[in-house]
Amino acid sequence: MKRIGEQSSDDETDEGHSVVDRMKHLLSTGEDADVYFLVGGGDAKELLQAPKLILKLASEVFEAMFRFDAKNEKAEFASSNCPVVEVPDVEAAAFKVMLSFIYADDLSELNGDNAMAVLYAAKKYIIPGLVRRSLKIPISKLRNVFLALAQARLFDFEDYCNDCLSFIAKNAETLLKSEEFLQIDQKILSENRRQMLGPALFKIRFPLFSKEDFLEKIVPSGILTTDEVTNVEQYHTNPNFCGISDGLLYPQQFPSHGRVWTFGKIAMDIEKVSEFAGTRLANYRKSEAVHIGGVAWKMVAQMNTIYEDIADNEMCFYLQCDASKKGRNWSCECSATFRIVSQKCDGTENGIEKHFSNIFDTSEEYDFNYCITFAKLMDENNGLWDKSEDKVTLAIDLMVKEAKTEKPEAFEGFFVLM
Repeated sequence: MKRIGEQSSDDETDEGHSVVDRMKHLLSTGEDADVYFLVGGGDAKELLQAPKLILKLASEVFEAMFRFDAKNEKAEFASSNCPVVEVPDVEAAAFKVMLSFIYADDLSELNGDNAMAVLYAAKKYIIPGLVRRSLKIPISKLRNVFLALAQARLFDFEDYCNDCLSFIAKNAETLLKSEEFLQIDQKILSENRRQMLGPALFKIRFPLFSKEDFLEKIVPSGILTTDEVTNVEQYHTNPNFCGISDGLLYPQQFPSHGRVWTFGKIAMDIEKVSEFAGTRLANYRKSEAVHIGGVAWKMVAQMNTIYEDIADNEMCFYLQCDASKKGRNWSCECSATFRIVSQKCDGTENGIEKHFSNIFDTSEEYDFNYCITFAKLMDENNGLWDKSEDKVTLAIDLMVKEAKTEKPEAFEGFFVLM
């Protein structure tokens, strides 16, 4: 039998002669394997084998795992039996993808079904190249975007987390009815939602939900504590008897007044983008003021010249609210969708968009650390930059509740787009 690498006869092809083919052969046959991995949990366990040397060269985790001195190695592994390492927290299929990458840079089996499991394995064993490749799988191809969101939060991949949230927002109607959404652990889901909402939870008008919707949809979600549920039920029983002064055991915590929103839009073309990106001086563009909800709003695009390489510099995209003509204790509820409009002629409406909801007032500052590099902005594959006109189009869709006026100070709320 001819081994990989032996001289072929004239009528044979050169297939199998490359280093990659030899490594694939080594992986598939298990030759020279000196460690076994029992991978997976339950009935899905699978025994996989590999040579420690190759693993040590690819991962500092494996290098530390197999770092034995000669004395220990003689004492423990003098027999012909290979050690077995149990890996219950990694799927067998994902571990195989990782081995293929380590052996031969082969990612032919990496796909939307296993990308998140492979990402977990790559992070566990500190293999940065595999981490990057796992994150390049399009979110639309993933088996479960909610699992991807959880993984992104676990590993603090802020950009990927935002991309998952944007995808979920765009496809909410379909995704919230999917089996994947129903499989989310209820306790984790409720805790995460409370944590994500933070103080905004107490801006939700739970008392204005119908009694039926509240009992059938809100209570089972687990997002409210028992005391908070009792608080809302008291309002449903007697809306006029719900304040702290009324001596209730559970005073009203959630707003119960109605609200009226005003809708508006701010748009601005950034022309001569190349010039905008190339300057080393402070540079910004500001739109004309648009009055929405009784308040003047402007859009500002500003360049952060913090890097020597122009491509690494960033354009920050934010919303300015002029409260200079308002009185004391001024506040205004606002929900904004920031968009970089696609320049493609394929019917694509939005190139990139981000959603924010906040309450503007003069006692707080808002600084969302999301920026877009000029390299990404001007990447022709993104379709955000009109190269022929050298421009990009920015837009902000606003929902504003009429402001409460009392404080004569101007301020700015910064929403920066990634």
